[in-house]
Amino acid sequence: MENAFQNIAGMYVIMMAAYLLKRISPYPVEVVNNLVFNLFLPVTIFYSVIEIPKEHLPAVAELAVFSFVVLLVTCVVAAIVVKSLHLSESLKKTFLLGSSYGNHAFLGFPVAYAFLADQGLLFAIFYQIGGLCFLYLIGLAIMTGKIDIPGLVKNPLVIALAAGLLCLVLRLHLPPFLTHGLSLMHKGTFPLAMVVVGGGLSLRFFSHARNVSYTLIVSVIKLIISPLIAFAVGSVLALPPDQLAIVILQSAMPAAVLVTVFAVKYDGDDALSTAIVSLTTLVSIGTIPLLFVLLG
Repeated sequence: MENAFQNIAGMYVIMMAAYLLKRISPYPVEVVNNLVFNLFLPVTIFYSVIEIPKEHLPAVAELAVFSFVVLLVTCVVAAIVVKSLHLSESLKKTFLLGSSYGNHAFLGFPVAYAFLADQGLLFAIFYQIGGLCFLYLIGLAIMTGKIDIPGLVKNPLVIALAAGLLCLVLRLHLPPFLTHGLSLMHKGTFPLAMVVVGGGLSLRFFSHARNVSYTLIVSVIKLIISPLIAFAVGSVLALPPDQLAIVILQSAMPAAVLVTVFAVKYDGDDALSTAIVSLTTLVSIGTIPLLFVLLG
């Protein structure tokens, strides 16, 4: 557990250093984001999947279904809350997506790795796949009234998973030099991911006073209610302790930057989305280590 705390503390140090660097000497966060999303994260997923013992695959793959269920139930809870707030359509869409969809890859993968090393990362990968299914099916339906199966299929993370599973099923073995290269990239994924998270932080979100109360409500749903839902559903389904710990951590991830991307692209409220992402990310500096203690 001491190593886990050191790992998570180191990751947050990288995140805050990236934030300070952005303030002192701005760097292109979008370029780093694209590099991580289109190259480093897919490599990490592929490399992790080909290392799975084949007989363990069915049990691990169930986490994708579990993830989808947890996100869907969280979204339903948020929808019940929204009914009492009488929000505009743009605020409502952003509220629902921000309450449900978390930063399962850029922050979730490093946290899972800090907690249970490669095993935790593997659990987080399949949790993320369920999250992507939720995003392209339910999330886009919330924002646009449509679903986007082609977008899901073309997602680099899904493609990497499919390639890894194909190698696993066909028992294909990569040359040692290639495996070593993938291993080196895999180790660089987490620091780069935290650079993206830190570079995307904004501390001016409370300047939009009308959004403060909504931001706080979403933060409670995302960081407190969602992990409680994960614990309840996981307990009912009798998940093994290690898997249950990871899915609780993943459900407690702050809102993803994609919430802001979708808000801008699909006529949501970008001010609210920025506030949600920033506040939940900052508060997670306290809530995630607390979960480490409770789950340890």
